[in-house]
Amino acid sequence: METKQRKVGRPKAPERTGPLVLGEDQGRTKVTLEISERAAGELAEYTRWVEQWSGIAASEAKFKTVDFALREIFRRDRVWQAKRRTASEAEAAKAAPVSAPPATPGPASTNPPSLPPPTPREPRPNSQAGRS
Repeated sequence: METKQRKVGRPKAPERTGPLVLGEDQGRTKVTLEISERAAGELAEYTRWVEQWSGIAASEAKFKTVDFALREIFRRDRVWQAKRRTASEAEAAKAAPVSAPPATPGPASTNPPSLPPPTPREPRPNSQAGRS
């Protein structure tokens, strides 16, 4: 017997077959930094794999790998994202106009407006009369 119920949850993504770093192209800038020997070894190994799998140059593979890894770290770090949001909200508040429009005085009323009184409904026919 087949069931016609949908499965709950997100459908499974298709299985990846290639490097995750081969995404969109980005603008570049040169940054020099030191990394641990372990990370450098992993980077070299991964870069060789990306290079062999895709046929791109080693420098391009290294750029794409490091760029992707850093963007993912920045995207996934919730504390960093929260700090960025509060900083951008503070900047937006600073850039917003400081003066608010003056409030226009309305009629001095102590009672708020009320809803109209309910209208009477027609009585329902007796549904029990036809039953025995």
